Amino acid sequence: MKRFFLFIFVMMMFNHFSHAEVVSENQAKCLVLYYSYSGVTKTLAENIAENCGGTLLEVVDHGNYPRPESQTTYTYANNERSQIDNGIWPEINTSVDSFDQWDAIFICTPLWNGKMANPMLTFLHNHAAKLSNKQVALAVTSWSSGISNVVVDAHNTLPDCVFLGNPLHVNYNGRSRIAELASEWVETILPEIELPNSNKMRVIVGGKTFLATIDNSATGEAFKNLLPMTISMTELNGNEKYYYLSDNLPKNASNPGTIHTGDIMLYGSSCVVLFYKTFNTSYSYTRIAWIDDPTGLAEAVGTGDATVTFTLYEVIPGDVNGDGEVTIGDVTDLIDVILSDNASMNDAADVNTDGEVSIGDVTALINLILEK
Repeated sequence: MKRFFLFIFVMMMFNHFSHAEVVSENQAKCLVLYYSYSGVTKTLAENIAENCGGTLLEVVDHGNYPRPESQTTYTYANNERSQIDNGIWPEINTSVDSFDQWDAIFICTPLWNGKMANPMLTFLHNHAAKLSNKQVALAVTSWSSGISNVVVDAHNTLPDCVFLGNPLHVNYNGRSRIAELASEWVETILPEIELPNSNKMRVIVGGKTFLATIDNSATGEAFKNLLPMTISMTELNGNEKYYYLSDNLPKNASNPGTIHTGDIMLYGSSCVVLFYKTFNTSYSYTRIAWIDDPTGLAEAVGTGDATVTFTLYEVIPGDVNGDGEVTIGDVTDLIDVILSDNASMNDAADVNTDGEVSIGDVTALINLILEK
């Protein structure tokens, strides 16, 4: 019943929307981290987030800085920076347990007394270990000063990070063009973001596409390096299709006892086998991959030889069922994901890239379909 009402809600949204929101085509998951004292850096961060499809996170200071901005504020901040240089860090009210879900971090900070604002510097110091090896991009606001010392602060505090592109500097004269500058800058940064290697591939046979998981092993990695690949596989025993590669793959064979429908195995060093029925075996194989949901596989491969395409799966936002297209069928599957709390089904279900799979992704998915 719950699913029925959610589906009715979705149909109502289809009938209601006449204009679609812009959904980022960027596959990278971005966090836009910012500290803002006067509100200028917040505006910059919001524009960056809009252009990269990122999630905003504000660094909240201890609340003791004199306000509104005055010379007293700078004196206070300068004294505090002297304490930082002596290893005494100010309190801040923001912390993050993990940055694992983010591919890139956009750091937006104002310049104080020629250096990075103390709250942002403190946040980066506190989280340096968790940010190790992350990809980061730096954006700085100032009145007129150059940002070279802020860049030095960032690199010194995050020595193990990968810095993307050139830092963005928005001074007083650029504040009226924040939206334009942010858009242009993000456009240069996004292509530099290196996405994690996918351990998913598509298996296409008989007009049907199956999503498969590649084994995290030398054999799986070697097979992945051969993709994309279309081969003619030979029928054998009414339960498998096989094909001999021209080169050998690393092997670590063992007897699995039971072969399961959808198993993709290596026999010997070069024979790729796609099993479409479950049975017990006395033979030894090295696992290459397995089809996540093999329903309909036997019908797709048929009873004779079959042409099979293996290709790496690239996340397409909204392609929840992994068939390479974004359609109304993905809305139904997304509803199933939400109702079953199976949020880890695949990254494509997180359509609005906020790090969660929820009803908001249904709205974003519908908008995405309406834009097509």
